[in-house]
Amino acid sequence: MELFYHLLVNPNSGGGQGRIAGEQVIQYLKAAKLPYSARFTSHPDHERRLIQEMAVHDLKTFDEKMPPDEVYPLLVVIGGDGTIHQVVNELYRLNKQIPIAYIPAGSGNDFARGLGLTCDPIAIMKQIIATKEPRECSIIHYMEEIYQEEGLALNNIGIGLDAAIVYETNHSKIKGLLQKFNLRSFSYLSSVIRTLMKQRPFPILVEVNGKQYSFPKTYLCTTSNHPYFGGGVPIAPNASVHNEKVDLVIIEKPSWLKVPWIAYHIFRKTHLNKKFCHYFQANKIKIVSTIAEHGQADGEEMGERSFDITFTIKKQLFWY
Repeated sequence: MELFYHLLVNPNSGGGQGRIAGEQVIQYLKAAKLPYSARFTSHPDHERRLIQEMAVHDLKTFDEKMPPDEVYPLLVVIGGDGTIHQVVNELYRLNKQIPIAYIPAGSGNDFARGLGLTCDPIAIMKQIIATKEPRECSIIHYMEEIYQEEGLALNNIGIGLDAAIVYETNHSKIKGLLQKFNLRSFSYLSSVIRTLMKQRPFPILVEVNGKQYSFPKTYLCTTSNHPYFGGGVPIAPNASVHNEKVDLVIIEKPSWLKVPWIAYHIFRKTHLNKKFCHYFQANKIKIVSTIAEHGQADGEEMGERSFDITFTIKKQLFWY
């Protein structure tokens, strides 16, 4: 079976890393005389419009029984976690089960870590070319009852601290200035520090396997599909894209003196059995938060609001 590579590139991801990776892959395909097309996003959410067009004119579901001389149109996404999030959700909205090849080119690249991918664009492209069929991976499906929202997440969905950090980073008055001088990491760090100081504890109710649990002093509440969030922080070390479980990590409000100690245990992956942490793994998890808190899905803002949200697992085909 031959492949035709349909590239969808977010040139602005990772502060311009998307453009660099896209250009490298295009040059490689040209040199190898492999067929391809390339579409570049030009504004936020442009991925969704491009996927709508490609789903009609270019892409199709994968069939193992395709004739060996048939050319299969493979979608190759080049961008960050936000880019792949938009693509997967638009395909789901269109009810299209289409395999995705992914080349990470963002600032966090947590989904790539979860899949075990390198961040070398050419190495991944070679791996994509050598792959003969897609693999099935688990991703999170969520249904939010209050606002009647449904969607998918490849990394995690957070309520509280991590979502507030996303909001603070996106709306920082100095973000644009720092990015102009390639100081995105400093922008993120300053947002983390400000949010750590401002974030207050809030109550949540968790329902797992028919039992209810109440946590009145929640600080961070993250449902995860693989171990990482925030650019490599192993918040859920037992999570995996290869099982059919949802992992939930809840951390209660610590005293300031304990913050470094908690961070130490998280990076050592020894936090799940500590008193400040509550951990669940199940096929289905429900969370209710009546106090308005920031939410995020794969780093995309969900707003500051109450939540009544149920998490399950769905399958997605990836070509790697």
